[in-house]
Amino acid sequence: MRPRAEKEETENLPVIPCYHRFVNLTTRFTFDAAHRILGHPGKCAYLHGHTYHLEVTVASARLDALGMVMDFDDLRALVRKAVLDRWDHATLLAREDPLVAAIIGVQIEAPEKVVRFKQNPTAEILTREAWEAIRQALPPGVSLLRVRIEETPACSSELTLENP
Repeated sequence: MRPRAEKEETENLPVIPCYHRFVNLTTRFTFDAAHRILGHPGKCAYLHGHTYHLEVTVASARLDALGMVMDFDDLRALVRKAVLDRWDHATLLAREDPLVAAIIGVQIEAPEKVVRFKQNPTAEILTREAWEAIRQALPPGVSLLRVRIEETPACSSELTLENP
């Protein structure tokens, strides 16, 4: 992250137009979490964990005075705050899952690490939830283009924006 004084100095400089339609910026994260799919007929019904990979792509039609869509450190901090601080080393469950109360009952030191979703925390739902949290946190002029969550090396879910 750039120091605050440096940000203030560059905020008033003119933006540099891009000579392409959009410039994309991508960053990747790894986080660990447990989940289960309530009502699933197979092994996903049991509490289990994954080392997830989250990939986020943002875009802008203009670069700032430093020639950036946005600072990588700022984007990474934004994603950490919007998603990873809640999900990393957490138990992700559907709101109505009976395990919610049981786990909170024994995990009294960090009940916030039992994250409840309106639906089962499938890769698709996690991708959609991450999309919304990140999109709402982005600065003006920066669009969210893509969020991809890899549950295993062979299985992932992806949301993309066709026209930013």
